[in-house]
Parts: sequence; structure tokens; C-alpha cells
Amino acid sequence: MSVKKTSYAAIFTAGALLLSACGGETTPDPGASETTATPTPTPTPTPTYAVGDPGPGGGIIYYVDNAGFSCGSGFTETGSPTGGKCKYLEVAPGGWNATAETAGLIWAVAANQAADVSGIANDVSGIENEIDSIYNNALGIGLGYKNSDLIVAQGNDTTTAAGAARAYTNNAKTDWYLPTTAELNLLCQWNRGVTQDVEVACTGGIINTGTGASGSGFVDYVYWSSSEVGAEVAYYQSFIDGFQYDFYKDGADYVRPVRAF
Repeated sequence: MSVKKTSYAAIFTAGALLLSACGGETTPDPGASETTATPTPTPTPTPTYAVGDPGPGGGIIYYVDNAGFSCGSGFTETGSPTGGKCKYLEVAPGGWNATAETAGLIWAVAANQAADVSGIANDVSGIENEIDSIYNNALGIGLGYKNSDLIVAQGNDTTTAAGAARAYTNNAKTDWYLPTTAELNLLCQWNRGVTQDVEVACTGGIINTGTGASGSGFVDYVYWSSSEVGAEVAYYQSFIDGFQYDFYKDGADYVRPVRAF
């Protein structure tokens, strides 16, 4: 007579069922595979910055607006590099360009020095300049990227203020641009260590004394903006007296790019 062999697995299973029925504890099957739960990845927090902090582009954070502002090449509420509004303005480090802050750069090439830039909405409200023309307002914050692209699209190359600013790259950031009068006014106020208010002229304070500004490298001179007055004239920011003026586009003023994110 043949004897039917019973597997160890069957014996173990039967024993486990009997022990369970009697209220005992079972021993895990050594042959069973274990299931390990996949951990939920922890989201990477979005970095936050304060005025004076080193920026991700290798410059310095000089303006913070936690409510956000329109920005980007299209000047939209989703223009931030990560989508949505921008919250920060970062200024490029001193020495970013060998010519821009020694000899200066023109605003437009010769062929465009009497040509209005199509698409730039000239700033029309805010602080007053020396001839009582009103030109500075909060809507100019974040607008410099769009203005700069329009200036370059007119045919102004890297020998010009906007062309050189847009061509600048640092820390893998390629979204640098020539700031508007509004962005320059805030930059001057930060640099001089006075309260930032886009509708108040940059008066008082001392150059390179603002929070984090000691190594920013600004000098007592004038810096081009991307805000256009008209066909032949554009605005600049004076770091001498803190006011903003207009000048012909063939003039060689200093240039410092900024970026919004």
C-alpha cells in the first residue's frame, strides 16, 4: 500500500488554522514574502528670501512683495519661472560686464535712436521728474523683462543697454533684463538704505549702505532704464541725487541688470 506524502507547507497551514481557532498566536510563514509600504516623498519646500539675501542668480535680493506681481516676458500673473506671480527682484552683481559700468552703453543702435519701440507702454503715473513729467508707478514692477525683449526685437544688439542685459547669464539664469524706472527707483532706495516706495523719489541715505548692499558695487553715476519717453529719449536713474531724468538714446549710461522670480 502506498503512502501519500504531505508537504510541510500544508502541515504548517493546517496547524496555523487550528491554532488560530483555539485562540492562539500564529507564527509567520517563513516562506511568505513581506510587503513594504512605499514612503510618501516629502515635498521640497520653496525657498524664501529676504531683502539683502544672496539670490539664486548670483546677485542680491533687493525687493520683496509677498503678495506678488506680474512679470516675465509677457508681463502676466503666471510669468514667474515656476509659474504664478513673482515675489522677488534680484540685482546682478557688480562687475557683471566690463564695459557697462565703466564706459557705459547706449540705449539703442544708430538706426533706432529716433525710432519709438513698438509695444512699450510708456510709464505715465507716479513720481515727478525735473520737468514735472509724471512717469513712475507700481505697474512698472516686473515690466522690465517685456520692455527689454521689445527693445532687443527692434534690432538693438549687445552693444546696447537692454541687449547686454538680456544676453547676461549667471548661475544658469538667463532671464536678466534692463529694469524699468519703477524697478530702478526701488533698487536705488534699497542701495541707499531708505524706505522703499515706488512713488517716492530715491532721496537721502548713502550709496551702498542698504541691507546687503555693501558689496553691490554701485557708483555715483546714472543707470539706464527700459522705460521709454518717446522715439528719441528714454529714462535713467541717477545714483548721484536719486532722481530720474530722460536723455537721448545715443548716450552712454551705466547698466545693471535685474531679474524677477
